[in-house]
Amino acid sequence: MRRFTQFLILLVLVILILPIFLPDKLNAEVEKEFDFPAGIIFEEFNNLKEFSEWDPWTSQDSLTKQEFFMPYRGMGAGYRWSATDSNGEITITKSDHNKHIEYALEGLNLGEESQMSVDFFENSGKTKVKWKISSSELGYFSRYYSYFTSKKLTKKLQNGLNVLEENLKTSALTPEQAHSLSPGMIRTELFEGQKLITVMNETSLDSEEITTAMEESFGLLFSYLTDFLKLSPTKIGEPVSYYEYLDTAAGKAKFYCGYPLTESVKMGEGMQLMSLPAAETLVCIHKGSYDKLTETLSKMKEYAKKNNIKLSNSYWEEYQNDPESTPNPDDLLTKIYIPIQK
Repeated sequence: MRRFTQFLILLVLVILILPIFLPDKLNAEVEKEFDFPAGIIFEEFNNLKEFSEWDPWTSQDSLTKQEFFMPYRGMGAGYRWSATDSNGEITITKSDHNKHIEYALEGLNLGEESQMSVDFFENSGKTKVKWKISSSELGYFSRYYSYFTSKKLTKKLQNGLNVLEENLKTSALTPEQAHSLSPGMIRTELFEGQKLITVMNETSLDSEEITTAMEESFGLLFSYLTDFLKLSPTKIGEPVSYYEYLDTAAGKAKFYCGYPLTESVKMGEGMQLMSLPAAETLVCIHKGSYDKLTETLSKMKEYAKKNNIKLSNSYWEEYQNDPESTPNPDDLLTKIYIPIQK
């Protein structure tokens, strides 16, 4: 009996003293390299609707209830959730484009004030992500919780990054992510739709005739918008050519050249409004001379065939720079969109 009492006293002393040697904060940190540019990975953390699709706390629970706060992305964005085994709230407190994000984190039994941060390091089109969570200072006896929970939380974060990697292989990019595409990379994008002021052209398939028609159309439209309507160039988007068809049998092409607008304008003679509807599209940024655009189109069609994607016959090109400001043709950038048929 005496030995038992001594054992109990020793056990109590151990319980009382051991927390001195345990961490007074909970810390979990993971790293993973992704085979994608930083901008694509960054948006998965910066857009909380995208984040909620794969995060390690709610994405696997069909019973999760979520409430998002406006805005959905960037500093001030936030959401709270309630799942089977966890609840919490995340708010973005700092967002440094493609480099660093900080969050205030509540819930997950981490104390009232916890922090989460993510750092992004891009190198040669690949991105290393460092994801860290740290709790506020824990109470003396809560340090036991820190010791036994930190490894579990680290594993959850690692699982979340693994799920993200799988999602990125199949999910369509947001428009913000698609801005970060590297030339030659072929992906799907959720195109949000656009309204264009356009001029319609019908030509032969001769590349010089098509180029001449495009230059005349864009010149006419830009002059009309800026000189006649006095629109600021900042309200005019990048020039777009929409190809309704290229008929190789008849040797004819029908296409529209135009500019996206952020406000309604009066149409001039020979001009018409065109709407490019929201759709899932196959996209690729072609880098180089316009003469080689067909090579990129062919690669996109091969990619679609390999991945069982059915494409529309129409497509459009967005010219992200122009020959006047880009004297070297090898530096020209053209984004190609092909609608996907469901």
